[in-house]
Amino acid sequence: MPLPVTRTLLMRPGFLCLPSQPTRLCTVVASGVAVTVFDRRQCMGGVGHYSHPLRVDGLSTPDFAAPALVGLIRMFTDAGSAPRHLEPYLYGGAANPAASGYTSLRGSHNLRTGYEILGKLGVRIAGSDVGGRFARKLVFYTGTGESILAKVDDIDDNAWYPSPSCMTEAKWA
Repeated sequence: MPLPVTRTLLMRPGFLCLPSQPTRLCTVVASGVAVTVFDRRQCMGGVGHYSHPLRVDGLSTPDFAAPALVGLIRMFTDAGSAPRHLEPYLYGGAANPAASGYTSLRGSHNLRTGYEILGKLGVRIAGSDVGGRFARKLVFYTGTGESILAKVDDIDDNAWYPSPSCMTEAKWA
């Protein structure tokens, strides 16, 4: 029997989370990618959320695919997980040409980079809900690996094509 959820956290792009207690992790993902990972053997899960496929200006933060995914998988292996026991799901990679800051192909580049990095880390993708024109609101339960997903058309315009969080001040309503 899973333990009850102890808290709910809202995750912005550029953050990783592998809580020690069952937690409800919530995020909104558009052109970026949210990766949920669950280890059934240890009954623990976490999320990484990145918004850019490749690092710029020498920055190495979880805003970018490689640091986010390598960091998230390392958090699991440091906690005793084996990459072959991890079940990652990818969400996001959408495109909205009408949104301010539109960058052609950013969503598809984010997805391709995520798939490549996870493959190099020896982690097989368990599933995905990606692409298209809709953003996604995601709720992930870290104690069970279950997710609730809603595709949405109406999100804050800045959420579609965010700048790296290390380069801008976060603004959350």
